[in-house]
Amino acid sequence: MKYTLEELRSKVTALAATKTVRKDSEGYYQPFTDDNGSGSAVLRFLPPLDDEEFPFVQLYNHAFQAPSATWFVDNCPTTLEQPCPVCESNSALWNGPDKDLASLRKRKMYYITNVLVVRDPKQPENEGKVFLYKYGSKIMGKLNDAIAPPSPDCEPIDPFDAEDGANFRLRIVSKGGFPDYDKSTFDAPSPIGDANMVESVLNQCRSLSAIIDPSQFKSYDELKRKFDRIVGVATAA
Repeated sequence: MKYTLEELRSKVTALAATKTVRKDSEGYYQPFTDDNGSGSAVLRFLPPLDDEEFPFVQLYNHAFQAPSATWFVDNCPTTLEQPCPVCESNSALWNGPDKDLASLRKRKMYYITNVLVVRDPKQPENEGKVFLYKYGSKIMGKLNDAIAPPSPDCEPIDPFDAEDGANFRLRIVSKGGFPDYDKSTFDAPSPIGDANMVESVLNQCRSLSAIIDPSQFKSYDELKRKFDRIVGVATAA
């Protein structure tokens, strides 16, 4: 293991999350939800690849629709601590009368982790497979509570550990038209399976650092041209 539980706890604590998570992209796990917005699955958060430090990455992006119905969707360079023309434009909007527009265009943040689908009653074809999984502050809060329990009589665990981690019972309900994960819980710690099972699962994991590699981000000028074009079309309309 490349990190200690204390280092993992510090990493999780240092990252602030919003509640907005985009749910598209091929290769990402999509929990099934019924017409009432309810769903459930059992997942296992997985450790990082041998050459990667932590079992998750944090990514910011912008995703909004202009009045012309044109979508602006792109990674935000602030992920890499670089300036972003969209964020700069939003700062001006926040200081003026267009706070609603700024809220629409603000950067959104989520975490990405490899997960094993242990059980998926509505999509059994996913069981036993490893996917990338995007999640926001609610689920990160559940992970943080496992790593640094709020109650002193609970033992901390590394929920990403293949041997000493725990299955995560994902429970989704709809609250105010948005998915809510408050009922999700961790089981007692247990190994994923025997040594062969663990090896098979870990061999399916994908690189997380590749997701936030600089090659995945447009340059400042490229992003500004794209943003100006889409916003300009919306303005002209």
